Amino acid sequence: MEVTGDAAAFAARFDPAAVRFVLHAGSQVPGGTGWQDSDFATTQQLVAGWNGGFLMANNASWGGFYLGGRTAFGPLHAGTASEVFYKNGSMDVVAWPGGAPGPDVAGVRQNLALMIDGGKLAGNLDRGTAADEHTWGFTNDSSNVHANRSGVGIRADGKIVYAAVRGASPLQLAQYLLKAGAMRAMELDINMSRPIFGTYANGRWSQPAPWLGPAVRFTSGNERDFVVVYER
Repeated sequence: MEVTGDAAAFAARFDPAAVRFVLHAGSQVPGGTGWQDSDFATTQQLVAGWNGGFLMANNASWGGFYLGGRTAFGPLHAGTASEVFYKNGSMDVVAWPGGAPGPDVAGVRQNLALMIDGGKLAGNLDRGTAADEHTWGFTNDSSNVHANRSGVGIRADGKIVYAAVRGASPLQLAQYLLKAGAMRAMELDINMSRPIFGTYANGRWSQPAPWLGPAVRFTSGNERDFVVVYER
């Protein structure tokens, strides 16, 4: 794992040859009981974690959630940006091709559209105008589309990159992910302290920015879905 940047904007890169990625269900989102991976993660070999995307009720995320053979919020939506987690511990970021997950897929978390595809920015990143809100999410301040934003992508070398930027427009987040090497990337949660990211070592969490939500939720119980990274 490599983390670069500062408290205003940072990126974390993960080599899938060295780590594995696990999707967890939250106690409220998607909610319910009996999920394969529960609302808290174990700490053995834990490296890092980040939280999921938008709420999925009322199609707010444009998609659904799949884990361990179960779906929530309807079937997965074709074309929606998706974190795809495989049973071998690897992950990808794609526009969902449609249909049910294959037998090698452990989990899928969908959220909005791809911000970057084929190494190119989406054409509807509207440079901080009000039109952004209809595609990339409403901010706490309706007069300003700049907000704390997070996203995840995959590089040409197969490394996964997570990024979070304080006070960013959708375009600025996408540009930061592109600069970090993402060939395909999607937005995750936005606003206030809703983006959450942390690294774990020596029995405790560390976080690269004070405006992030508390990463300890990933090991004590989180109400919303999240991803954790473990050493292989």
